[in-house]
Amino acid sequence: MTTTNTTNTPTVNQYGTYSGGLSKGSKTAAETSKTPQTDAEKTASATKGLGDNFQTFLTMLTTQMKNQDPLKPLDTNDMTKQLVDFANVEQNIGTNSRLDKLVQLQSAGTASTNLAYLGRTVAFEGDNFQYSQGMTQAPLGYELATSAKSVRVDILDSNGNIIRSMPGETTAGTKHAVSWDFKDNNGRAVQPGTYRMNVAPVSENKNDTIKTTTYTFGTVAGIGSNKDGETVLNIGTSEVPLSKLTTVY
Repeated sequence: MTTTNTTNTPTVNQYGTYSGGLSKGSKTAAETSKTPQTDAEKTASATKGLGDNFQTFLTMLTTQMKNQDPLKPLDTNDMTKQLVDFANVEQNIGTNSRLDKLVQLQSAGTASTNLAYLGRTVAFEGDNFQYSQGMTQAPLGYELATSAKSVRVDILDSNGNIIRSMPGETTAGTKHAVSWDFKDNNGRAVQPGTYRMNVAPVSENKNDTIKTTTYTFGTVAGIGSNKDGETVLNIGTSEVPLSKLTTVY
């Protein structure tokens, strides 16, 4: 009875030409479809795959040299080039492995440094802020992209109601401070809570829109990372990227 070979063992014909299925150590499409979760796992997987493929390559090369056609010997330049290519890949994987370790060390150092933000009051790009009882100032501000004919600064409560409107500075390219005494338009003190600042500039040309960047403040309650790996500070209910900070008090 004839038995069918199902191991897909590589074979070499009389002229040294490789044929057959997967070599020992090679991976199927299903095996390689699983993506490692971390950079370190990716590097380890690449290193193992390179080692397996390199052993297969050497086996094939040795077999070809033993069975080469005397009339068509192997091109030594091509053989050398393939060996150099494998060496370059191995060096690149080694470099990536070392870079992964450096990134991990840098991340650990950065995390330790960022702990200094905990409990501190910071100013950042945004418009929401928390007013607490006993607070004497609110470091609010804004900046206009172009000069305006007039500017109105509104303070809104958590329900979106305007409780205070104030005139603002109209020049561009300068961060203007907003001085709010925590009182409404009738001069009555407001209750502690969440508020929002809205800046409404009016252009000289009524059809133009003036871009405005607002700055607010808050106390850092926690530190973490977003999906892009950027450090974020937990301020109230918001996650503020570290790059958005302007001042630490």
